[in-house]
Amino acid sequence: SATVDIVDKYTSAVYASSSGVDSNPYACDVNGLATLGGCGKSETGTAKSLLPDGGIARAVTLAGAFVPQTWATGGRILSMEEVKDFYRSNDFREMADLGVNTVQIPVPCDTFYEGGDVERTVSKLLDRIDGAGLSAILVLVAPDTMEEEGTTDEIIDEHVKSAAMYARDSSVVIALQLPSPRPSLLSSVRSEASELSVLIPTTRETLNTLSAPPDSHVFAALDVQTTASVAGVASSDSQGDRMKMFYHESITCIDRSPIEWLECYRDMPVYVTSGFDLATDDCIDHDKEHFKDYGQCDRFDETISSGWWDRHRQSLASRQMYVYSRGLGWSFSAWKLYGEDSKSGDIDAPANLLCLRDVAAAGLMPPLTSAAAPDSSSALACLNGPQADFILGDETLAPTPGPHDCGNGWWNVATEQCDY
Repeated sequence: SATVDIVDKYTSAVYASSSGVDSNPYACDVNGLATLGGCGKSETGTAKSLLPDGGIARAVTLAGAFVPQTWATGGRILSMEEVKDFYRSNDFREMADLGVNTVQIPVPCDTFYEGGDVERTVSKLLDRIDGAGLSAILVLVAPDTMEEEGTTDEIIDEHVKSAAMYARDSSVVIALQLPSPRPSLLSSVRSEASELSVLIPTTRETLNTLSAPPDSHVFAALDVQTTASVAGVASSDSQGDRMKMFYHESITCIDRSPIEWLECYRDMPVYVTSGFDLATDDCIDHDKEHFKDYGQCDRFDETISSGWWDRHRQSLASRQMYVYSRGLGWSFSAWKLYGEDSKSGDIDAPANLLCLRDVAAAGLMPPLTSAAAPDSSSALACLNGPQADFILGDETLAPTPGPHDCGNGWWNVATEQCDY
């Protein structure tokens, strides 16, 4: 149609006229509408993939299993017996039924170096994952304070070697994510596993500096977290909360540009490793010592059973899934909360927005395989901006009162009558 021809000419002009496209991940951005073609291909001309079948990784992270995430585990660190009870075989079957094909498992760097109960528990979960027909990605996490732990870069290198050997010998593990982009870590993996897929962590701010030696099995692991700064979570009233959601919906489609830029200009296809969830606030951190509520944590109840919030969360989910599926795939932030085994579909706490099982049961997620269908809600999500309906007047909040005709008097809000 004429409209399509005009859009094609517009996007071609943007690409042709943009300067610094080889160094600026956002130089070719057209709000998610344009695409960089012919990138991220293997030597045979097929799209690169982490999965043996060549598909997109649709993963979920086992939050709180081996690396503390107390918001997901009732405010405490779980024992290994509790971890095995937390993630049962039925959970992995439910994941598969939902459309998940991969499980992402964050583990301490030294898990496979020291062996012991943690490694045995990882192996037990991998057996359950395999039984459900799923694959696994291991994410290595270094200590927060290496100096206090007495850990050096050389020791971390040895830990990574042990993890590489474990992943190499596992039929379930398809990739290993490094704890940092430090070059010696990739060398440590390659000394033990020459063809294991390796994920190098990066963020929006650092991805233009990401580099690696030529290696067809090295990929970027992008953190797309949007609630880590005050600017991302700040809102002071109910209407501001809605405008913040509109903002997050609006900027999501822009992430398509850096994902495709890394493929084309760094030959490094992207896997979204963290930050994919429906939270627009950092309320899950409310129990941390220095937490400050810059957002809507004390107004979260306003979102429960709200048609407005449901519609916009569905919009955010569709936009994210479409954009994050432009690369190798994605991992949702968590599966469920510890101690909550039923799928009620109620989003009655901030942490539920980070759990794939809960948002899917609430009807907020599109079908996980829909991003590949050209006429699906996910595939069409970025063609139009989000609905700018900030006026407060739905089943959650009463509309702002209209003006009252008091003749020569004035309406007294306190007494709800005309004064003269």
